[in-house]
Amino acid sequence: MLLIWILGISVLEIAISLIGQVAFFLGKFQVKKYLHYFVSFAVGTLLGVVFLDILPEAARFIEIGAVFKYTLAGFVAFFILSRFLLWYHCHNGECPKNGSPSLIILGAATHNFIDGAIIAFAFAADFRLGLIAAFAILLHKIPKEMSDFFVLIHRGYNKKKALIYNFLAATVIIAGAAIAYFFSDKMRFLIGPALGVAAGNFLYIAATDLLPELNEKRQKGKTALLQIGFILSGIFIIYLVGANFK
Repeated sequence: MLLIWILGISVLEIAISLIGQVAFFLGKFQVKKYLHYFVSFAVGTLLGVVFLDILPEAARFIEIGAVFKYTLAGFVAFFILSRFLLWYHCHNGECPKNGSPSLIILGAATHNFIDGAIIAFAFAADFRLGLIAAFAILLHKIPKEMSDFFVLIHRGYNKKKALIYNFLAATVIIAGAAIAYFFSDKMRFLIGPALGVAAGNFLYIAATDLLPELNEKRQKGKTALLQIGFILSGIFIIYLVGANFK
């Protein structure tokens, strides 16, 4: 039954991210105008999930000092991985000039595989944590998939080809979820370390991908206050979910 939930949510993540890509292309300029608010909310949910759910849950399986070491290792590992696989992002429409489409697709597929593994390990630790982690991944995945789609268009792919290749890369999340599920069932001692690494992954995404997007243009006044409000809202929603479903 748990496997059905994991695979079902993985398929839902693919479907919603694909809808986001289509919406991004059809209403490109309108979506871009408000996308930074969505990114702000995603930052809040990622930070909330890390500090309010993943780290405390990981500490149930291994000593807290070890949790922090795995979190640090995860942060550094994803930094190294991002340099080798060139995970491109251009939420504001400004894309990097170097890198081949094949590397972009490989990076996206690897990232989606990791997302699937995180979902499975989170569900193996606690059903509630699995749902919360999946929600946080989804919020990050929508702007990320839009970004990947836009980069492929920027690299010369037509709309159809970009959608197909991005969709195929997105389906790798199912493989990551299924493999991690079977390993977590037989090797439960991996759950604590895996959650620590997952926390490092979420922190890396928030700190090096999403937050720089918000800081790049140094928004002031009402826009800056709204961004802060959306970040705090994301944290608060994760807190409410955790408080009501424990």
